[in-house]
Amino acid sequence: MKKCFVLLSLLLPAVMGYSQSLTPSGKTDEDSLLLVKIEKAGKYGFADTAGKVVIAPVYDVIGPFTNGLAVVKKNKKAGFLLRDGKTSSLKYDSVWLKEGHPMVKLSGKTGMLDSRGKELVSPKYDDVAGLRDGYISVFTGGKYGVLNSKGKTVLKPEYERLGFVTNASMLVYIGGKCGRADLAKGKVVMTSYEKVGPFRDGMAWVREGKKFGFINIKGELIIPLVYDWVGNFNEGLVAVATDHKYGFINKENQVVIPQKYDKAYTYSKGRGIIRLNGRIGYVDKDGKESWPEAQAGPLEPAEAANNK
Repeated sequence: MKKCFVLLSLLLPAVMGYSQSLTPSGKTDEDSLLLVKIEKAGKYGFADTAGKVVIAPVYDVIGPFTNGLAVVKKNKKAGFLLRDGKTSSLKYDSVWLKEGHPMVKLSGKTGMLDSRGKELVSPKYDDVAGLRDGYISVFTGGKYGVLNSKGKTVLKPEYERLGFVTNASMLVYIGGKCGRADLAKGKVVMTSYEKVGPFRDGMAWVREGKKFGFINIKGELIIPLVYDWVGNFNEGLVAVATDHKYGFINKENQVVIPQKYDKAYTYSKGRGIIRLNGRIGYVDKDGKESWPEAQAGPLEPAEAANNK
């Protein structure tokens, strides 16, 4: 019994120090296979906790598993080791994980692999980074472009700056101009304005200085830049404000609901949400108001912050 206790005491630190979970989440559970890093004649591999070799010690360098991948190097070339013992192509000068993405470098250029070690983005860019909603930004020659989740080009690298991806839409900047890119369609509407909102009902707000107006999908200015604040079009109407008073207009810039409220929000289901003297209510296209007795807390939809 004493011998068994001594053996367990010697084995436990090794397992704690070198064992790696092969589950993608990195968590250990009953289905996880714990591996112990082993070395033989200056080469590295993995064995299970029973001492059985799972991955032969043939690598010059081997790192820990992270999200199911481990950095390996053999014959001065690097790649990634997968959970099943297979490897990506061992042809790269260096490899690393960037925000969970397997990155590679070859001849000074950067690329990205998928979770199975296949090239998702060939190493031909100066930099590669993951974006929201599964899109990938690439940088080369001082310009930015965008690829989709399959590595296909959505926007050619010709932009000086990219905004954030939200619902497959993003701001792009080139030559001092701002545009709005529809990444799902690969189309860009460039404008001469400093900022462009998302297209809703075929209209997008634009801002120049402190004034807002609206353009159509061709980039034509339909509603002049005369408002201090605007929301996004919905059901043909949009909330606007001047001199801290809010109301609703249509696509022809005609006043549908006068600007007399302390705040106005999205028009939805035939009613616009309004706030007046601390009360939240609704108003229809005829100007008929309704004020529910039970008042919710402060109402600040996400769109209210879009054009600040």
